[in-house]
Amino acid sequence: MPLNPPAEERPPAAHRVIAVSGPAYVGKDTQLRMLARRTPQIETSAPAETYASRWHALSGTEATGWWLDGASYQELADVLATAYLARARQPRSSGYLRCVRQGLPMLEATLAAVAAVRERCGTARAAREARAALAPYRTALRACEDTECGVVLLHDEDPAQSAARGLARSPAPDRLLEYYQRRLHEQINRLLGEGRFDTAVVVGDRPAIDVQHELRQRLHRLYPTIPECALSRVRVAALGGDCEHARDAAGEYLRTRRGYARLNAAHLAAASHDPSVPDTDDTTALAERIADGLDRYCAAHPFLDRVSIEPVRDRATVQELRKLFGDRLHAVHPGPGTGPAAAPHAPAPHSFAPDGSVPGAAPEDTAPEDTAPEPTVQHTAQEAAAPWPRLSLHRRLDRLAFDAAWTFRPLKPVSVHSLGLPSCLGTYLRALRERLTRPRTAVDLVAVTGSAARGTYRHGWSDLDVLVLAPQDALPRLRSVRTELAPVLDGVRMTMTVLTEDEFRAGALPPRLLHVLTLSGAGALAPLWCAPGLALPVPDAVTYADVSVRDGVQAAVTLRKQLLLAEPDLRVLYKATALLAKIMLRVESGAEYPADDQAVTAFHHRRPDGLGAAPGDVRYDRAGTERMAAAVLRGWLATLTPAPRPEAPGHGAT
Repeated sequence: MPLNPPAEERPPAAHRVIAVSGPAYVGKDTQLRMLARRTPQIETSAPAETYASRWHALSGTEATGWWLDGASYQELADVLATAYLARARQPRSSGYLRCVRQGLPMLEATLAAVAAVRERCGTARAAREARAALAPYRTALRACEDTECGVVLLHDEDPAQSAARGLARSPAPDRLLEYYQRRLHEQINRLLGEGRFDTAVVVGDRPAIDVQHELRQRLHRLYPTIPECALSRVRVAALGGDCEHARDAAGEYLRTRRGYARLNAAHLAAASHDPSVPDTDDTTALAERIADGLDRYCAAHPFLDRVSIEPVRDRATVQELRKLFGDRLHAVHPGPGTGPAAAPHAPAPHSFAPDGSVPGAAPEDTAPEDTAPEPTVQHTAQEAAAPWPRLSLHRRLDRLAFDAAWTFRPLKPVSVHSLGLPSCLGTYLRALRERLTRPRTAVDLVAVTGSAARGTYRHGWSDLDVLVLAPQDALPRLRSVRTELAPVLDGVRMTMTVLTEDEFRAGALPPRLLHVLTLSGAGALAPLWCAPGLALPVPDAVTYADVSVRDGVQAAVTLRKQLLLAEPDLRVLYKATALLAKIMLRVESGAEYPADDQAVTAFHHRRPDGLGAAPGDVRYDRAGTERMAAAVLRGWLATLTPAPRPEAPGHGAT
């Protein structure tokens, strides 16, 4: 069954009522508030129960007794139908869309779920009981339902899983509530299958912003006045703490070094304040106003994908923002932390509303508070007394930025034999792996990089490059093993690079290793051994491009150093030439040429520069290598704008 019917089956844009329906704790209230804040042309109706005087009198009794035992089907149908119809008949403001919580189909779903609980009957029979009780109102209800664009929010596509998710969010589930909730989910899915809702949005474990993004995408096609959400890909750093100086330093570092837009949380909240939108408690309202102001700002600046907001000192506000943004929000406290959030109020047991939510509990659209501590980037007073507080904060902010921007690729070890290396190197790598991982593990990763990993190794020319991920205290053992195995290399130069996991996560890497990580994302890294579950970060395109250009700067300097020598190191000259060619080709066309000779040939085909035929393999030809180096260097320098020269004295205007 498709959750969303084809466009031609959707309601015409003339429908002026948007009804957001769904079971308890799925987020209806939050989604409606966010929608109303962002769309001035929307007015939100009060809940249906406010339009029926008998509703409050009957709700004053034991709730479960009234809904499930105390009232007849007809009495219950009269109260519910009267309330829904009275709400539907309220006059609308000219030019406005109306949003309501729980559309007309939920009336039938509620009655059918009650019948299923009382009669212990199946979905079809319970539906017949509900339709019979609503028969006196059928014509009026159908006419009102035809004016609605019905959206239903679901915890999950599967009714059983949907009910389980909803119950997991319920503060006080009991057997009767569980049974009612399961029957209600079955009835909602039945109505969806019958086409009584125009579209469905599966909430799952997604943050509220992502659900809002999908909801607005669906509605924008019918109602262009509803703007699309601009926050679905935005990462947010919430800067808190009581030390204004440290907070300012953190905000400036993220702005100048990591590309974050720096925004004031109070200004965002003020720009979004709308007295016509009903607020919940102050903390929830503040978080939603900040998110709405941020949505408006990012809609006007669509190129932004990362922002910092400050100050956000209250931990409860951070928790509410995390409900909205999920793991795209990171809390940064460059100073003493804030106090713990207040504990949620405990609801009264055995009491629930028609959708299965518990009256008097936390808002129906929120999950219970997490017991785990809020993940933050801490810079405490104790750290402030350390010898390097500013550098320590910068490294933490780097990790925050890269954890959000980089992806992580799980590794699959390969055999030494698959690398196709000479026998002496194969023997060396097997022995190295054994001594570092047995009888106890000293490292987290042993990998071959460079030409030996790419299948372009040339004996007598290439080095053996080995990357090791290990803690600092493993260095003595690494040195001992390397010294012990050195004779096995048979004269091949081996370079071992040792890094810690923290350096990887904070991006504290030289350009060459950022290139290695990027190739790892393409499966070009060859780990001979790795710790179970280890995943290496893959740099984002912006960071990779920036590092590539800086690497090109260094390569150009190296080329000139070699060209100035009477006897240049042919190997260094050729490798620097190939590196600069690779970088220019990568930036210009996105093409990757792992092998040096491939990059040199590709550069020549793109820019012959008077060299005639393709240079071929010039790595052993000094004259050919120098000509190719000069050509690549001229190409690099041609990309720079010449500086204006000052006029010579006496040649200016008189």
